[in-house]
This record gives sequence, C-alpha cells and structure tokens, in this order.
Amino acid sequence: MKKEFSKLLWKLIVIIFILILLSAPILFITKILQYYSYPKTEAKILSVYNYQRSNNNYKQEIEYGSRIKLEYIVNGKKVNGWLEYNIDSIRKEGETIEIAYNPDNPLQCRMVNEKGDVLMVVLLIGVIIYILWIFKKISKFNKNDDRG
Repeated sequence: MKKEFSKLLWKLIVIIFILILLSAPILFITKILQYYSYPKTEAKILSVYNYQRSNNNYKQEIEYGSRIKLEYIVNGKKVNGWLEYNIDSIRKEGETIEIAYNPDNPLQCRMVNEKGDVLMVVLLIGVIIYILWIFKKISKFNKNDDRG
C-alpha cells in the first residue's frame, strides 16, 4: 500500500513539474503572438540607457539591463515609448527599428524580431517535446517495475 502511494505521489509530482514547465513557454508564446496582430511602424531610437545594478548581498551579483526610448507615429501623433531588456542593448541612438504597438495603448510596444521569435518558439516546442519524451520513458520504466 505504501509503495503504491509513493508511486502515485511521484507521478503527481512529475505531472505538476511538467505543467509548471509547460506554462512558462505557453505564457511566453501568448505574449509574443499578440504583437503579431498589432499594427507595425518604424520607430526612431531617441536614447539608449545601458545599466548595471549590484545587489547589496554577500554575492555582489550584478544585474545588466537597458532602457530604449523610442519615438514613432500613431494616427498622425508622435508617441514616445520604451523598450526594456535584461541585457545590454547594442542599439544606438538615431537608429530606426520596426515595432508593433498595442492599438488600445500605443505606449506598449515591442520590437519586431520575427527570426528571433520564431527561433524561440521552435526551441520552446523542442523543450516541451523532450519533457514529454522523458515523461513517457519514466512511465514505461514504472510499468516495467510494476510487472517485475
């Protein structure tokens, strides 16, 4: 009885772990996909602010990031939006990039990077398939263990 309960508990833990791992890519993909339906426009980079922050703990971890201020036209009006990244940006002031903006709130924008986004989606799908494959192997192992 204890052995069956521990196997059931183990399977439940694995299923919960898989669901958690699957939720992150799904949330990421849904966040990206909405921008593909949004209008696109050219935006001029007004400023790029790369920064480093250190946490005041004993490890002295350094956090890198960048904030990019943009100017673009929506319905004949100039809009200043921001892009934020967790890495230093290689973009320069004065460059022009393509963005997609939320028509309900034009301040919300995202740089259009179709190759990078498609690559990220393909990698996430690959990870999901790999996790499901591992789960299948674990299930077969447990079934063989039950017979023996």
